[in-house]
Amino acid sequence: MLEEFRLDGNVAIIASRGFSWIKELALSLNQAGARVTVATSDREKINEITAALPGQDVLCIPTDLNNSREIENMVTRTVSQFGKVDILVNGLNLELWKPLLDMTEKEWQGVLQANLTAAFLCSKAAGKYMVAQKAGSIINIVSGLAERGIPHGTAYCASMGAVLAFTRALALEWAPQNVRVNALGVGWAESQGVGDEKDLLARYIPARRRARAGDITPLVVFLASQASSFMNGSFYIADGGLMARA
Repeated sequence: MLEEFRLDGNVAIIASRGFSWIKELALSLNQAGARVTVATSDREKINEITAALPGQDVLCIPTDLNNSREIENMVTRTVSQFGKVDILVNGLNLELWKPLLDMTEKEWQGVLQANLTAAFLCSKAAGKYMVAQKAGSIINIVSGLAERGIPHGTAYCASMGAVLAFTRALALEWAPQNVRVNALGVGWAESQGVGDEKDLLARYIPARRRARAGDITPLVVFLASQASSFMNGSFYIADGGLMARA
């Protein structure tokens, strides 16, 4: 059974903006056997990953995920280095918490561009290789707010909900080519320097704590692997029971 969870011979791209656990995710995919490209504009994250994962199997490419040309170049470079692309993880999480009446059109468009359009651009650039080889897995990491609302979160919730709808539609479109597209919902992430016992939000979560890297990375590996080969177009959520609340 454990062999079905292995990613030996696979090539993964992590496209990330604002996702907390890029390094941990890259490490988990690599430990499962995949060669990994990390595409992000966060230089600090790139330095962390380069220090933690030296060697030939991990490629860090500074990428503006608002720029289609840079995304295309990143995917082309990945294929040139590793020969193909099998897995795409879109971890796009630009937050904006602002009353609608105070929000500018530029701010609204910025959130949709960062979270939704970037997922479209990355999926298109990597997906053409997956469709051609008739195999692949795309995992879109979203907030649980893709299916919930919250005051002052109209732009963020709209972008997350749109990524979820995009996931379901693309899964149907590419299913005949054996390319799976799923979404993974993440609950509120742990806060630096705030213990769960003093965190009012953590106390509201049934599990009495926020999400940690170890709650998410194994699920991404699972959705990327052949262990989930019949799972497509679905939304899986790790939130400590938060979505079960009325």
